[in-house]
Amino acid sequence: MRKKLRETNVRLAYLRTQGGKAMIEYVRRHLQGHLQYYGVSGNSRGLRQHVHKIRRILFKWINRRSQRRSATWATFDKTVAQYILPVRIVHNLYPSPR
Repeated sequence: MRKKLRETNVRLAYLRTQGGKAMIEYVRRHLQGHLQYYGVSGNSRGLRQHVHKIRRILFKWINRRSQRRSATWATFDKTVAQYILPVRIVHNLYPSPR
C-alpha cells in the first residue's frame, strides 16, 4: 500500500501542471481500479484507509498549485465528492445461503 501511495504522490506532482481536473480524473481512475481489485469481503477498513490517504495526497497537491491555499476541506469535499467513488465491497466472498 505504501508503494502505491508513493507512486500516486509522484504522479499527482507531475499532473499538477496540467490542472486540477487532470489530477481528479487520475485519482478517480486509480480509486476505481483499486476498489474493483481489493473490494472483497472483510477489507472495508483497508479500503477506507486507502481512500482517505489518497484524498489527503490530492488535497495537498491541489493546494500547492498556487502560493496561497486554494482550497479548504469544506470546498474540497464539495468539489471532489462527486468524482470519488463511495467505498463499497464489490466481491462478496461469503455469499449468504439460499
